[in-house]
Amino acid sequence: TDDKGPALTALFGTRLALQDDVPLNFQFLWETEEEIGSPSFEAALTKLVRSGFRTDSVLVSDTQWSRAGRPAIPYGLRGLMGFLVRLRTGDKDVHSGTVGGGARNPLAELSALIADCVDARTGKVKIPGFYRGVRRPGPAERRRLAADGFSRREFQAAHGLLDVRFSDPRRLHEAVTVEPTFEVHGITGGYTGTGIKTIVPHQAEAKLSCRLVSDQDPEAVFTLVSRFIKKRCPDAQVFHEALLSPYLVDPSGPHMEAAQKAMRAAFGKTPCLTREGGSIGAVVTMDRLLRAPVIMLGLSLPEHGYHAINENFDWGQASQGMAMFFHYFHNLASLGGGMGRKRRTLTKTTL
Repeated sequence: TDDKGPALTALFGTRLALQDDVPLNFQFLWETEEEIGSPSFEAALTKLVRSGFRTDSVLVSDTQWSRAGRPAIPYGLRGLMGFLVRLRTGDKDVHSGTVGGGARNPLAELSALIADCVDARTGKVKIPGFYRGVRRPGPAERRRLAADGFSRREFQAAHGLLDVRFSDPRRLHEAVTVEPTFEVHGITGGYTGTGIKTIVPHQAEAKLSCRLVSDQDPEAVFTLVSRFIKKRCPDAQVFHEALLSPYLVDPSGPHMEAAQKAMRAAFGKTPCLTREGGSIGAVVTMDRLLRAPVIMLGLSLPEHGYHAINENFDWGQASQGMAMFFHYFHNLASLGGGMGRKRRTLTKTTL
């Protein structure tokens, strides 16, 4: 949902470059299953690679700046482990006046189980071993991440948040980009109509996920969380929904330099190098299968409303974004000594 505008911007930026005779061979890969975990992407790309598909570099347009007017190029993404927890304690909803106090309440039990998993006030995950192996940013990286000028006030306003867990902007920024999470997306069960209905529900389900960072393995985290849940509530069922690995690379090299120059030429400011809190499973897959540099040149802003009503993309980002892609492609063409053979670049876009 959140990349139609930037995807078209990349397309038109490519057209501008071709009209200017840039010596590149462009190949577009439109990936339309990103919001459901890209279930078909790896098999499709593997088939392409086996048939001889190759590229010298990959460009991804599906990333976001932390604030308007502050260009950013991410070099890391969080991973994702999504799952459901279902608890059934009866055959039907029953009258609380008749069974209340004696019957198990699956909604109450799931609520207590979630409280055992995560501190709702701080976000700290309480499952033993959850943070084992997490790669923490060092002092130099923390300074680099702080350079993007993240603002707590702007962050709250852009996302419509009345309050946040941390008042310190640096602490808040790290919480949403470089730290793992345990999130509750929804709890279903019982009566949800107008007013109240005095029943004890017979089943409930919690929709949950963890954002993961380097070096957390999604499968290992799922096993860890599942065992913790089964120990606390043996008759709960845990269902795996999505697994996406985190992504982190060295933010240097000629392709990254070409991207920084292009963004500076288009937007008039040197971009900051940062890490994103979101997940793009296809990036990990392309990095592994194509063995080519992956550059993420996104254009979305927090106020564009990812996954919200009235999601949008503004013309300022679009017009300057086309210029950015135009400059980037010319910079790519000059790598390795100039205007020899056509270099191949894969422009990967997600919808």
